[in-house]
Amino acid sequence: MHTGGSLHVAKRIGIALLSFAHSHQRAWARVFFERPDARIAAVWDDDPERGKAAAAAVNAPFIADLDAVLARDDVDAVTICAENVKHAELAVRAARAGKHIMMQKPMATSIEEADRIVAAVEEAGVTYMQAYNLRFDPLHTTVWELVRSGAIGRVNVVRRRHSHHFGLTVEDSERVLGWMTDPAQAGGGALMDEGAHALLWYIWMFGPPTHVTAVMSRAMPHLRVEDNALLTLEFAEGVVGTLQTSWTEIAGGPTIEIYGDKGVIVATGTDISSTRFMQPGAPLLSVFRAETGQWEHPPVELVTARAVPPPNAFVDCLVEGRPSPVPVRVARAAVATAVAAYESARTGRRVAIDHG
Repeated sequence: MHTGGSLHVAKRIGIALLSFAHSHQRAWARVFFERPDARIAAVWDDDPERGKAAAAAVNAPFIADLDAVLARDDVDAVTICAENVKHAELAVRAARAGKHIMMQKPMATSIEEADRIVAAVEEAGVTYMQAYNLRFDPLHTTVWELVRSGAIGRVNVVRRRHSHHFGLTVEDSERVLGWMTDPAQAGGGALMDEGAHALLWYIWMFGPPTHVTAVMSRAMPHLRVEDNALLTLEFAEGVVGTLQTSWTEIAGGPTIEIYGDKGVIVATGTDISSTRFMQPGAPLLSVFRAETGQWEHPPVELVTARAVPPPNAFVDCLVEGRPSPVPVRVARAAVATAVAAYESARTGRRVAIDHG
């Protein structure tokens, strides 16, 4: 049995797919199926019919006993796409079995569950990677490089929007969102779903926020969770950011606005509502430089299959023995921020974020 550490050896990485509750597991499976340095060793799902159908599609065995899957010597790693409230149990069991882990966002629905995962991963010494799509998107990596290089000077204010429209109708809510509209399984609504992307984005760009103030609403009467959330995030060194995340936005313009003392970065096309209904002629990325008084439009690629880069990055870091690009404590910071945001929305107060 593999007992942690890197897999910097000439072998195919054996991966067990744990649950197809979230649709991203299907995209991940296609990546693993096509890579010569990876193989799908087994499929497990607590819904046997769903699991058997998924296993047949990738020509892998379906195994109903999770302990049997985790005991297999040909399983080096697992990918978890279960309902949010089941993440911690699956991750802890996988880590204790010495398996590397890639997890669908959000990592967990509570700080306590996130801390269980952190402890198990660090004790076992396995690699944990949060499957964070935007971290590998060329547009976002270009923005990250511009911020890090000081291209717009000191960053003071940031606006971020990340939304889609699948909460607007009962049909789309049931067909697309499904269990994500059930608070008992998802732990929340739009913030846990779409907002999770943007929380990880903020942490990647500016580090973990220190405080949050949030307002949430349920505009669609057929839903039992929030479909809109507005957050104000406070960071070290005076940076303040806002996050608008929604299940009710049909179309949209800019998704990123970063204001510095020497320039501005504006981007679009980074969420579903902007990608699918792009304004004609809208540049994906624009940079205003105060020294020239001019706007620039760096060329960037618009990636629409955003679920594909994370599984490739996961295999790459295992094969090459590199650290996780989105490690376990970064994932924990995003959970802590979401938990604090829900507390703020519930109490109407500014809340300090528990980063452990």
